[in-house]
Amino acid sequence: MSQICSISKTCACRNVARCQTKEAGRLFLWFPVTHTLKKVTSYLQQLRLEYELMHERPGLSLKCKPGQSIEIARNLAKLLAPRELKETQVLFTQGNIQPQLHDFSDIASLQRFIKLNQSDWLVEMLATERFTSYFQPIVSINDTSQIFGYESLLRGLDEEGNLMLPTPIMELATEAGLIPQLDQIARLSAITEFSRYKVSGHIFINFAPTSLYDPAFCLSSSVEAIDTAEISHDRVVFEVVESDNPQDLTHLKAVLKYYRDAGFLVALDDLGSGYSSLNLLHQLRPDFIKLDMELIRDVHQDLYKASITEKLLEITQKLNIQTVAEGIECIEELNWLRERGANLAQGYLIAKPSAVPVTTTPHFDPIALNVASTDSKLVERHVQHQNESERIVASVTQRIRQSLELDEILQTTAAEVRQLFEVDRVIIYQFESDWSGLVAVESLAEECMSILGFHVMDTCFQSTRAIYFQQGNTRAIEDVETAGLSPCHLDLLRSLQIRANLVVPILQKERLWGLLIAHQCRNARQWQQSEINLFNQLAGQAAIAIQQSELYHQLQQANQELQRLACSDGLTQVGNRRCFDDTFNTQWQRLAREQGSLSLILCDVDYFKLYNDTHGHLAGDDALRQVAKVISQTVKRPADLVARYGGEEFAVILPNTDIEGAIAVARDIQTNISALKMPHPHSQVSEFITLSLGVATITPHSQLSPATLIAAADQGLYQAKAQGRNCVVQINCQ
Repeated sequence: MSQICSISKTCACRNVARCQTKEAGRLFLWFPVTHTLKKVTSYLQQLRLEYELMHERPGLSLKCKPGQSIEIARNLAKLLAPRELKETQVLFTQGNIQPQLHDFSDIASLQRFIKLNQSDWLVEMLATERFTSYFQPIVSINDTSQIFGYESLLRGLDEEGNLMLPTPIMELATEAGLIPQLDQIARLSAITEFSRYKVSGHIFINFAPTSLYDPAFCLSSSVEAIDTAEISHDRVVFEVVESDNPQDLTHLKAVLKYYRDAGFLVALDDLGSGYSSLNLLHQLRPDFIKLDMELIRDVHQDLYKASITEKLLEITQKLNIQTVAEGIECIEELNWLRERGANLAQGYLIAKPSAVPVTTTPHFDPIALNVASTDSKLVERHVQHQNESERIVASVTQRIRQSLELDEILQTTAAEVRQLFEVDRVIIYQFESDWSGLVAVESLAEECMSILGFHVMDTCFQSTRAIYFQQGNTRAIEDVETAGLSPCHLDLLRSLQIRANLVVPILQKERLWGLLIAHQCRNARQWQQSEINLFNQLAGQAAIAIQQSELYHQLQQANQELQRLACSDGLTQVGNRRCFDDTFNTQWQRLAREQGSLSLILCDVDYFKLYNDTHGHLAGDDALRQVAKVISQTVKRPADLVARYGGEEFAVILPNTDIEGAIAVARDIQTNISALKMPHPHSQVSEFITLSLGVATITPHSQLSPATLIAAADQGLYQAKAQGRNCVVQINCQ
């Protein structure tokens, strides 16, 4: 039988073998798709390495010298995409013997194979069980001198017996697939060490759900150790490490059922930091939840953490779930949690983890509680004020964004801000490209002078103040008379009736679009920091609305240009056939409702083929452009349409025009074309370019087809050509 590099079977949590890839052997690779196989074989051919292809699925095997297998694996990691790296499977055997059927349980992903070969020191620690457990007390939050239990925390030991930080151990174990072995060692170490010191209370033991393939098999050693240590099952709390992201909740429920059936308690660890907290709370129904230390840190000062934690505590109290607040480091955090109904406390404020479980913890007296309670009430008021500010911002923002028209947005912003802050004047100052600017919008109280449209040409602004405002800074002056301003600046503010002002930038990324400015015209004003913060938020919302408006109008212009291009003839820039059809049908339906007249002129350049043959197509194109221009200049009403109907033929739609008016337009077109005097030596009717025109008028109604009018005008054009060209022929449609 071949010797296999054991890549830690999922359920083989008792066995840790050192990988033998430094020896000579055979490397087997199975790939997710044929494309991956082609990339790898191309790489191996470049190195002139011999390999054998597999027939059942995309894969190969090759003989490796000592240490060569991991070198090849690392190079393949640079060659393959992340998903290919994860889905490529690998097996290494010592010698040159084909693996047996039972060996295939040791197959690992290429990614894990590489990580495992980088984790010799961790494999050595697991094989020699160089680990110990530290214990941190968990106490009653109302009487911190009463120890409820201890959380067991695994610590690694280096070759000299010194403690190692747990983070690098956990990270590498996760990447290398060694969590099952590490998890099993952690459980057994916790039980062994806890029983040694004969302390009372509960023992909290972390476990990773993904490490347990079969609860009855994988946990049998833990249950056996607990029974051997004579620890009552109801004193043992197993903590689900939530951030492990358990995707198979059915499996996790089976694990917890095994624990509960055995009389153990269950905790959900790190609530608030990992995967789908509330969903797991609903699915697992734990006896305890542990609030993550990142959620607890500064909870008495952080508005958002406070709101989230209060809700979690409220939920757990209704569900009768006990809460453990982790990572408490100050008396303010402790008392904030105490007042809101947390049950148990844990953290450096109470005691640090230690190899020997502590048997006494400090008691924090009511005096400290009273101080913390006062701080908590201040925080609550601050939270309420923050919530009110956010409500105001949301309300004002909603009104600002009700329009995409820039003028309306600016006017609404100024009006809403003046009303909210109860100031005399609010203006929006807009910059030009040369840093000059003007008061674009103003909202004004009674008896306050208007400065709308006031233009400022400050050539020094870019060098003196532009960067200051571009960096998001504000400027608040409580009283211009005592602010130490230069005489000319003070005179300007006085002339504009400004006694106090608050200036915040309107920024679009790094672009300083303008300034949002509040004025007190008659009295000084002390601007509160909360007002400045709120003013900044509103300026930010205004900037977003302005940008949306500008983008909207840019989009409108782009759409209009696209519409124009879609409806324009590329050569002559008049309407194209599609534009003619759409306009003609629209006017037909409208005038059918209104019972108005619709006239149509169809005109054709006489003997245009001869013109092209004589002067060439470029000259012919130029002639058509000039003809189209003359017709467009002749047809002046906005509702009228000139379109290229096809080739050298043009059409003119004349809504609300009777036959006399249509004939007059046709004759004007004919006259203006003659005035061009564009030479056409091969024309048989004139030495210059001329037109033949057919005219028809109709009053549309539902019993008639639009094609009736087109056919009539076309008949008129046909007769004009038959009568010798360069003339206008009217056809009666009635």
